[in-house]
Amino acid sequence: MNKITIYTSQTCPYCIKAKKLLKMLNLEFEEINSDDNFDEMCEELSKKYNKPGISTVPQIIINDHYVGGYDDLENLYKTKKLNDYLK
Repeated sequence: MNKITIYTSQTCPYCIKAKKLLKMLNLEFEEINSDDNFDEMCEELSKKYNKPGISTVPQIIINDHYVGGYDDLENLYKTKKLNDYLK
């Protein structure tokens, strides 16, 4: 089973779009709202995935592979490379 985590904010339009795309693809995901600890989330993900400068949401992780934001997810879907991240 796939493990998809998406870090979001309640008011982020790209977070809503990312969740809609994942739902459209019938992919289950865990949503973590970062409104209360945004700076900590950015720092933690930057260190864990060696991606300095993370400063936006959504941040999407699929099976412990860092995807990035909505544009990155959409690009993987459109180029049919999203399956490379899925089990």
